[in-house]
Amino acid sequence: MKFSIESEELKEALESLQVKGKHLSGSGFTNSTIGQYAYLSLSENQLTLYNGDATFIVSITLEVTGTKDGEVVLDSHTVLPYLKSFDGPVAITVNDYITVSIGSKKASIPLVVNHPNETVLERAKNLLNHVSYQPQPETLFTFGKSKFEGAFTLPQKVFQDSLRNCELVKSGVYKLDYNDNLTTFSTRTNVQNKYSQTIEPMFNLGGSATIEFSGPLYAFFKKDQLLNFYSKDEFPLLIVSDDRMLLKAPYINGE
Repeated sequence: MKFSIESEELKEALESLQVKGKHLSGSGFTNSTIGQYAYLSLSENQLTLYNGDATFIVSITLEVTGTKDGEVVLDSHTVLPYLKSFDGPVAITVNDYITVSIGSKKASIPLVVNHPNETVLERAKNLLNHVSYQPQPETLFTFGKSKFEGAFTLPQKVFQDSLRNCELVKSGVYKLDYNDNLTTFSTRTNVQNKYSQTIEPMFNLGGSATIEFSGPLYAFFKKDQLLNFYSKDEFPLLIVSDDRMLLKAPYINGE
């Protein structure tokens, strides 16, 4: 596997794949990530990066200068310090180890044998390989044997502002209600401590849906992106932008 890419572009992608922020876990509502490992797949000049687990899948697709197709799993914590130090286009070569080079600088990094959730990522790739970004949602995509029933578009900043206010309640669980061409994000710990915000999306498609989810989903996307949300009652939430995709399992019965 061999390709070249701007160091800043790959750095941003690897950082985004970790989805840093307030997550709900067994230890409570705390700052964490979905993991430091990234699975990279190169086909000609298209590099797709994946991370995730059984409840949370993310992917980013970048245009690169590809020389040799292939796949590799890397530890972002090991690679990122070099990308922050190397300014400009870097060459990534994978043989018995990973080489990151620019000019006279060359770093050798150990391979990771397998992504901790590689089987889950492979399954998600197959289920989502037909999904693409549409400037205005026109298709309700299938996922497995079912189909999303509604779609709408929000700017990343609007989604981020709404969810950040929800985070102040500290429940860690958020409800998305898409109904009558309006979207409401809400959360509560009790009658006195709650927050809700209703937003008119830029575009709408299909019917209503209600989903509960957790996690700082906004943190995965760039601040200037438009996000297409695909929804269905008690079904995974799919969010697609022009270069990335997120799939989050619904929060059901405390899980």
